[in-house]
Amino acid sequence: MTFPSQPPVKAPSLPVGPDKQPSKPGNGTSVDFSLINAQLEEARRGKARADQAYKALLAEHKQAKKQLENVDQRINEALMAQRKLQYEEGPFKSYSKLQRKTLQRVGLGTVSNKQSFGLAAVTILLGLTAIIGRVE
Repeated sequence: MTFPSQPPVKAPSLPVGPDKQPSKPGNGTSVDFSLINAQLEEARRGKARADQAYKALLAEHKQAKKQLENVDQRINEALMAQRKLQYEEGPFKSYSKLQRKTLQRVGLGTVSNKQSFGLAAVTILLGLTAIIGRVE
């Protein structure tokens, strides 16, 4: 059985070069740009919202960073004040230190507590003797 021969199918020829009338309704190349323009405007509005949100977050980030620096500075100042108080001598400590230095210069820096109390007792007795001697 033989099939009848058919002529080969040719592809329709496309016009060469730019379309001279792209919006002419009869040529099949007209495109409705309203949907594309609407999507483009929506994308622009979305970008503007994203930019505003980014700027707000950036400002909030800078403010938080500044607050953190202030807190760090206050912590460092508190630590420095604590160390200063820890190593600073009060009036009692400075007086005691002065006494020790004076005793060491005189040569009595190695006196024990018992010897110190003995010297204090002798000094008190001498003072009492002097007072009693003046009164009589």
